Amino acid sequence: MFVFAVAAALAGGSAVLAQGDIRSPLPAPVKLKQGMLNVPALSPLWLLPEFAAKYNVQIETVMFQRFADARTALASGDIDLTAFGPQDISLALGQGARSMVGVAGVGSGNDCLIVRKGDDIKDWSALRGKAIGVGAGSISWLKFAASVKENGLEYGGLKIVNIMGGGGNYLKALQAKEIDMAVVWQPFCAQGVVDGFAQYPTLDHNRSKTVGGLISVLAVNRGFMDKNRDAVQRLVVAYLDVLKVAQADQQRWAKIYAEKAGLPLPVAVESIRITKLDPTLPLESIKRISKFLSDNGVIARDVSGDIAHSYTFDFLSRATGKSPAELGLNQ
Repeated sequence: MFVFAVAAALAGGSAVLAQGDIRSPLPAPVKLKQGMLNVPALSPLWLLPEFAAKYNVQIETVMFQRFADARTALASGDIDLTAFGPQDISLALGQGARSMVGVAGVGSGNDCLIVRKGDDIKDWSALRGKAIGVGAGSISWLKFAASVKENGLEYGGLKIVNIMGGGGNYLKALQAKEIDMAVVWQPFCAQGVVDGFAQYPTLDHNRSKTVGGLISVLAVNRGFMDKNRDAVQRLVVAYLDVLKVAQADQQRWAKIYAEKAGLPLPVAVESIRITKLDPTLPLESIKRISKFLSDNGVIARDVSGDIAHSYTFDFLSRATGKSPAELGLNQ
């Protein structure tokens, strides 16, 4: 499957793959469980059951609090589909789990840095001596740690404060002046900004050359995929439809997120303001993430060489008519 995708890309050009009847409903309904988290960039996925139903794919939503929990459920087959961090498949591979396959990207911009209002940090060298709140292993942390190294600093030489629990704890630590900057994700930056006690610093870790700005990947359980390829194809088609709807109507996107997360609409609007939805799957960036994880002891071995077997461009290529090269194979 993946070998074919690579061969197609190397054959050159943007050969349009046959669309076939991928928008026709399945002859019989296929039921599946979708893992869901209340993350701004993922909130358009609340529309996926409605759009997938047009293709006779019936989705039951299962809520999770953390990407790690969704990853465990997908690996075991307790759920069939979820979106989680671009590092999650790599983390699973490091533990020997090969039961997950990435089929599309989600976008960029959801991760953020935040400081107290009036205390901007304009360059990376100014981090010396600052107390920095992190959650080691999160994609936001990966972007930050990589950016630190890229800008000539030693991560071990920084004053790192490990924050346990949810993003709200970062805000409490920032307000209590226990930390000077939080390496976190939306909606927590938005909450601090809207409440008036925090701001974004000039620094932006989403520009890391090593990790990139990728927020998340859409992944399926391998066993489910092998048995239901036609259903997965229609899921990807429906997923692209959902992204288009959210991109075209950000107010609707914000309202969905505000309702599902129980947040004020201004916080939801700010949470998605810097997020760009994009199904592109930057495979080389994901390999660099894997290498960074092993180089920094987060996983015991380098799994970057195994990444190609845990991602496929087949479904995304058919759904878009674009080649793997156009969809991120070499990015």
